[in-house]
Amino acid sequence: MSDLCVNRQMLLDLASQARLMVNPPGQIPPGALSGERASRQQGRGLNFDSLRRYQPGDDIRMIDWQTTARLRTPWVRQYNEERERPVFLLVDQRLDMHFATRGQTKASAAAKTAALLAWRSHHDGDRLGSLVFNDTTLALHPCRAPRSTLPALLDDLTHYNQRLAQQYPLEPERTQTLSQALQRALSAIPRGAWVAILSDFHDLNAPAQALLAHLRRRCEVSAFVLFDDLHLRLPRSGTLAACYGGRSASVTLTSALSADIRQHIIGRLARQQQQLNQLGIRVNHLTVTQDLLRQLQKGL
Repeated sequence: MSDLCVNRQMLLDLASQARLMVNPPGQIPPGALSGERASRQQGRGLNFDSLRRYQPGDDIRMIDWQTTARLRTPWVRQYNEERERPVFLLVDQRLDMHFATRGQTKASAAAKTAALLAWRSHHDGDRLGSLVFNDTTLALHPCRAPRSTLPALLDDLTHYNQRLAQQYPLEPERTQTLSQALQRALSAIPRGAWVAILSDFHDLNAPAQALLAHLRRRCEVSAFVLFDDLHLRLPRSGTLAACYGGRSASVTLTSALSADIRQHIIGRLARQQQQLNQLGIRVNHLTVTQDLLRQLQKGL
Protein backbone atom coordinates (compact mmCIF):
# COMPACT_ATOMS: atom_id res chain seq x y z
CA MET A 1 0.00 0.00 0.00
CA SER A 2 1.14 3.56 -0.59
CA ASP A 3 2.95 5.46 2.13
CA LEU A 4 0.03 7.90 2.00
CA CYS A 5 -1.78 5.60 4.44
CA VAL A 6 -1.11 2.56 6.61
CA ASN A 7 -2.86 -0.79 6.85
CA ARG A 8 -3.32 -3.15 9.76
CA GLN A 9 -0.81 -5.71 8.51
CA MET A 10 1.80 -2.99 8.24
CA LEU A 11 1.25 -2.12 11.90
CA LEU A 12 1.24 -5.78 12.95
CA ASP A 13 4.60 -6.25 11.24
CA LEU A 14 6.13 -3.62 13.52
CA ALA A 15 5.91 -5.99 16.51
CA SER A 16 9.36 -7.45 15.89
CA GLN A 17 10.93 -4.04 15.25
CA ALA A 18 9.61 -2.77 18.58
CA ARG A 19 11.81 -5.32 20.37
CA LEU A 20 14.83 -3.45 18.99
CA MET A 21 13.91 -0.27 20.85
CA VAL A 22 16.43 0.13 23.65
CA ASN A 23 14.90 3.14 25.42
CA PRO A 24 18.02 5.31 25.28
CA PRO A 25 18.37 7.91 28.06
CA GLY A 26 16.63 11.11 27.13
CA GLN A 27 14.18 9.55 24.71
CA ILE A 28 11.85 7.53 26.90
CA PRO A 29 11.91 8.17 30.66
CA PRO A 30 13.42 5.35 32.74
CA GLY A 31 10.73 2.84 33.62
CA ALA A 32 8.21 4.34 31.24
CA LEU A 33 7.81 1.09 29.36
CA SER A 34 9.15 -1.28 32.01
CA GLY A 35 5.96 -3.13 32.88
CA GLU A 36 4.35 -3.62 36.25
CA ARG A 37 6.83 -4.39 38.96
CA ALA A 38 6.49 -4.17 42.73
CA SER A 39 9.53 -4.77 44.87
CA ARG A 40 9.34 -5.10 48.64
CA GLN A 41 12.10 -2.95 50.04
CA GLN A 42 12.79 -0.17 52.45
CA GLY A 43 12.90 3.25 50.91
CA ARG A 44 10.90 6.25 49.93
CA GLY A 45 8.52 4.31 47.68
CA LEU A 46 5.08 5.42 46.71
CA ASN A 47 2.96 2.94 48.65
CA PHE A 48 3.23 2.36 52.41
CA ASP A 49 3.16 -1.36 53.16
CA SER A 50 3.73 -2.13 56.85
CA LEU A 51 5.71 -1.52 60.04
CA ARG A 52 8.33 -3.80 61.57
CA ARG A 53 10.87 -3.65 64.38
CA TYR A 54 14.09 -1.81 63.69
CA GLN A 55 17.05 -4.04 62.79
CA PRO A 56 20.75 -3.10 62.76
CA GLY A 57 21.61 -1.57 59.40
CA ASP A 58 18.14 -0.15 58.73
CA ASP A 59 17.97 3.39 57.39
CA ILE A 60 17.17 5.61 60.39
CA ARG A 61 15.19 7.90 58.08
CA MET A 62 12.61 5.14 57.83
CA ILE A 63 11.95 5.12 61.59
CA ASP A 64 8.30 5.78 62.39
CA TRP A 65 8.69 8.08 65.38
CA GLN A 66 5.06 8.02 66.47
CA THR A 67 5.01 4.22 66.68
CA THR A 68 8.46 4.20 68.28
CA ALA A 69 7.33 6.62 71.00
CA ARG A 70 4.12 4.70 71.63
CA LEU A 71 5.76 1.26 71.87
CA ARG A 72 9.04 2.53 73.37
CA THR A 73 11.11 0.57 70.86
CA PRO A 74 12.26 1.52 67.35
CA TRP A 75 9.97 0.61 64.45
CA VAL A 76 10.56 1.32 60.76
CA ARG A 77 8.19 1.84 57.87
CA GLN A 78 8.25 -0.49 54.84
CA TYR A 79 7.12 0.42 51.36
CA ASN A 80 6.20 -1.30 48.14
CA GLU A 81 8.04 0.71 45.54
CA GLU A 82 5.56 1.26 42.75
CA ARG A 83 7.34 0.82 39.45
CA GLU A 84 4.39 0.49 37.15
CA ARG A 85 4.03 3.27 34.65
CA PRO A 86 1.02 2.89 32.38
CA VAL A 87 1.52 4.07 28.81
CA PHE A 88 -0.95 6.41 27.11
CA LEU A 89 -0.64 7.40 23.45
CA LEU A 90 -2.36 10.46 21.98
CA VAL A 91 -2.17 10.36 18.18
CA ASP A 92 -3.03 13.22 15.81
CA GLN A 93 -4.65 12.18 12.50
CA ARG A 94 -6.04 15.54 11.40
CA LEU A 95 -5.95 16.94 7.89
CA ASP A 96 -2.86 19.06 8.62
CA MET A 97 -0.97 15.81 9.28
CA HIS A 98 -1.76 14.53 5.77
CA PHE A 99 1.27 16.18 4.23
CA ALA A 100 4.37 14.87 2.48
CA THR A 101 6.92 16.08 -0.01
CA ARG A 102 8.25 12.55 -0.52
CA GLY A 103 7.69 9.18 1.11
CA GLN A 104 5.20 8.95 3.96
CA THR A 105 2.92 11.63 5.36
CA LYS A 106 3.17 13.01 8.88
CA ALA A 107 -0.06 11.16 9.72
CA SER A 108 1.33 7.81 8.55
CA ALA A 109 4.58 8.37 10.41
CA ALA A 110 2.63 9.19 13.58
CA ALA A 111 0.56 6.00 13.21
CA LYS A 112 3.66 3.85 12.73
CA THR A 113 5.48 5.46 15.66
CA ALA A 114 2.43 4.94 17.88
CA ALA A 115 2.32 1.28 16.83
CA LEU A 116 6.02 0.85 17.68
CA LEU A 117 5.50 2.36 21.13
CA ALA A 118 2.37 0.28 21.66
CA TRP A 119 4.12 -2.95 20.68
CA ARG A 120 6.99 -2.13 23.03
CA SER A 121 4.44 -1.60 25.78
CA HIS A 122 2.86 -4.95 24.89
CA HIS A 123 6.21 -6.77 25.02
CA ASP A 124 6.88 -5.31 28.46
CA GLY A 125 3.40 -6.08 29.80
CA ASP A 126 2.47 -2.46 30.52
CA ARG A 127 -1.07 -1.23 30.73
CA LEU A 128 -1.87 0.70 27.57
CA GLY A 129 -4.37 3.43 26.77
CA SER A 130 -4.87 5.63 23.73
CA LEU A 131 -6.72 8.46 22.07
CA VAL A 132 -6.64 8.75 18.28
CA PHE A 133 -8.33 11.83 16.86
CA ASN A 134 -9.02 13.58 13.59
CA ASP A 135 -10.73 16.87 12.78
CA THR A 136 -14.20 15.72 13.86
CA THR A 137 -14.11 12.54 15.95
CA LEU A 138 -11.92 10.55 18.32
CA ALA A 139 -11.47 7.02 19.67
CA LEU A 140 -10.60 6.73 23.37
CA HIS A 141 -9.45 3.67 25.32
CA PRO A 142 -8.51 3.88 29.03
CA CYS A 143 -5.34 2.14 30.22
CA ARG A 144 -5.90 -1.61 30.41
CA ALA A 145 -3.98 -4.80 29.74
CA PRO A 146 -2.34 -4.51 26.30
CA ARG A 147 -3.89 -7.74 25.03
CA SER A 148 -7.23 -5.92 24.97
CA THR A 149 -6.19 -2.37 24.11
CA LEU A 150 -3.47 -3.04 21.53
CA PRO A 151 -5.80 -4.60 18.89
CA ALA A 152 -8.24 -1.72 19.37
CA LEU A 153 -5.46 0.84 18.98
CA LEU A 154 -4.18 -0.77 15.78
CA ASP A 155 -7.74 -0.75 14.41
CA ASP A 156 -8.11 2.94 15.32
CA LEU A 157 -4.80 3.90 13.73
CA THR A 158 -5.69 2.03 10.54
CA HIS A 159 -9.23 3.41 10.34
CA TYR A 160 -8.38 7.03 11.06
CA ASN A 161 -5.33 7.07 8.81
CA GLN A 162 -7.12 5.50 5.84
CA ARG A 163 -10.16 7.71 6.38
CA LEU A 164 -7.89 10.74 6.24
CA ALA A 165 -6.50 9.65 2.88
CA GLN A 166 -10.00 8.94 1.55
CA GLN A 167 -11.43 12.30 2.64
CA TYR A 168 -8.54 14.41 1.37
CA PRO A 169 -8.78 17.15 0.13
CA LEU A 170 -12.26 17.86 1.52
CA GLU A 171 -12.02 20.41 4.31
CA PRO A 172 -13.96 19.48 7.47
CA GLU A 173 -16.77 21.77 8.57
CA ARG A 174 -15.12 22.10 11.95
CA THR A 175 -11.68 21.28 13.24
CA GLN A 176 -11.02 19.52 16.53
CA THR A 177 -8.15 21.26 18.31
CA LEU A 178 -5.25 19.74 20.19
CA SER A 179 -6.60 21.28 23.40
CA GLN A 180 -10.00 19.61 22.87
CA ALA A 181 -8.32 16.23 22.39
CA LEU A 182 -6.22 16.75 25.52
CA GLN A 183 -9.32 17.71 27.50
CA ARG A 184 -11.04 14.47 26.50
CA ALA A 185 -7.95 12.40 27.31
CA LEU A 186 -7.32 13.78 30.80
CA SER A 187 -9.93 11.69 32.60
CA ALA A 188 -8.59 8.47 31.04
CA ILE A 189 -4.92 9.03 31.94
CA PRO A 190 -3.93 7.63 35.35
CA ARG A 191 -1.61 9.54 37.62
CA GLY A 192 2.01 8.59 37.06
CA ALA A 193 1.50 7.39 33.48
CA TRP A 194 3.94 8.03 30.65
CA VAL A 195 2.10 10.02 27.98
CA ALA A 196 3.36 10.19 24.41
CA ILE A 197 1.77 12.84 22.18
CA LEU A 198 2.35 12.36 18.45
CA SER A 199 1.51 15.44 16.39
CA ASP A 200 2.98 18.33 14.43
CA PHE A 201 1.72 20.64 17.24
CA HIS A 202 0.66 23.30 14.75
CA ASP A 203 -2.01 24.53 17.18
CA LEU A 204 0.06 24.57 20.37
CA ASN A 205 -1.85 27.56 21.70
CA ALA A 206 -2.44 28.88 25.22
CA PRO A 207 -5.33 26.49 26.07
CA ALA A 208 -3.28 23.50 24.89
CA GLN A 209 -0.27 24.64 26.91
CA ALA A 210 -2.42 25.05 30.03
CA LEU A 211 -3.76 21.50 29.68
CA LEU A 212 -0.26 20.15 29.07
CA ALA A 213 0.97 21.91 32.20
CA HIS A 214 -1.85 20.30 34.18
CA LEU A 215 -1.05 16.90 32.68
CA ARG A 216 2.67 17.32 33.38
CA ARG A 217 1.96 17.79 37.10
CA ARG A 218 0.43 14.29 37.16
CA CYS A 219 2.41 12.39 34.53
CA GLU A 220 5.62 12.14 32.55
CA VAL A 221 4.97 13.60 29.10
CA SER A 222 6.95 13.26 25.87
CA ALA A 223 6.15 15.11 22.65
CA PHE A 224 6.93 13.41 19.35
CA VAL A 225 6.94 16.25 16.82
CA LEU A 226 6.48 14.93 13.27
CA PHE A 227 7.86 17.12 10.50
CA ASP A 228 8.83 16.97 6.84
CA ASP A 229 12.40 18.11 6.17
CA LEU A 230 11.64 19.94 2.92
CA HIS A 231 13.16 23.12 4.32
CA LEU A 232 16.52 21.35 4.67
CA ARG A 233 16.39 20.13 1.06
CA LEU A 234 15.32 23.29 -0.76
CA PRO A 235 17.55 24.22 -3.69
CA ARG A 236 18.85 27.76 -3.90
CA SER A 237 17.15 28.22 -7.24
CA GLY A 238 14.59 26.48 -9.40
CA THR A 239 10.85 25.89 -9.28
CA LEU A 240 8.91 24.54 -6.31
CA ALA A 241 5.61 22.90 -7.30
CA ALA A 242 2.73 21.96 -4.98
CA CYS A 243 -0.71 20.44 -5.49
CA TYR A 244 -3.80 20.40 -3.28
CA GLY A 245 -7.31 19.28 -4.08
CA GLY A 246 -6.68 19.04 -7.78
CA ARG A 247 -5.16 22.52 -7.89
CA SER A 248 -1.49 23.15 -8.45
CA ALA A 249 0.84 26.08 -8.05
CA SER A 250 4.51 26.77 -8.47
CA VAL A 251 6.96 29.18 -6.91
CA THR A 252 10.23 30.31 -8.42
CA LEU A 253 12.90 29.91 -5.79
CA THR A 254 15.75 32.29 -5.22
CA SER A 255 18.58 31.98 -2.77
CA ALA A 256 16.96 34.58 -0.51
CA LEU A 257 13.50 32.96 -0.63
CA SER A 258 14.92 29.50 0.14
CA ALA A 259 16.78 30.95 3.11
CA ASP A 260 13.63 32.70 4.35
CA ILE A 261 11.57 29.49 4.14
CA ARG A 262 14.30 27.52 5.89
CA GLN A 263 14.64 30.02 8.72
CA HIS A 264 10.87 30.31 9.15
CA ILE A 265 10.43 26.55 9.65
CA ILE A 266 13.53 26.21 11.83
CA GLY A 267 12.27 29.09 13.96
CA ARG A 268 8.80 27.55 14.32
CA LEU A 269 10.23 24.20 15.42
CA ALA A 270 12.53 25.96 17.89
CA ARG A 271 9.65 27.96 19.39
CA GLN A 272 7.58 24.79 19.76
CA GLN A 273 10.44 23.04 21.52
CA GLN A 274 11.01 25.98 23.85
CA GLN A 275 7.32 26.14 24.78
CA LEU A 276 7.16 22.40 25.45
CA ASN A 277 10.45 22.33 27.35
CA GLN A 278 9.23 25.15 29.58
CA LEU A 279 6.32 22.90 30.52
CA GLY A 280 8.75 20.14 31.49
CA ILE A 281 7.95 18.08 28.40
CA ARG A 282 10.69 16.21 26.57
CA VAL A 283 10.66 16.89 22.83
CA ASN A 284 11.53 14.25 20.23
CA HIS A 285 11.70 15.51 16.64
CA LEU A 286 10.92 12.80 14.08
CA THR A 287 11.67 13.44 10.42
CA VAL A 288 9.07 11.59 8.37
CA THR A 289 11.43 11.07 5.43
CA GLN A 290 13.90 9.11 7.57
CA ASP A 291 13.72 5.69 9.22
CA LEU A 292 11.50 6.01 12.29
CA LEU A 293 12.90 3.10 14.28
CA ARG A 294 16.45 4.33 13.81
CA GLN A 295 15.44 7.77 15.09
CA LEU A 296 13.77 6.23 18.14
CA GLN A 297 16.86 4.13 18.80
CA LYS A 298 19.03 7.23 18.65
CA GLY A 299 16.74 9.01 21.07
CA LEU A 300 16.01 11.94 18.75
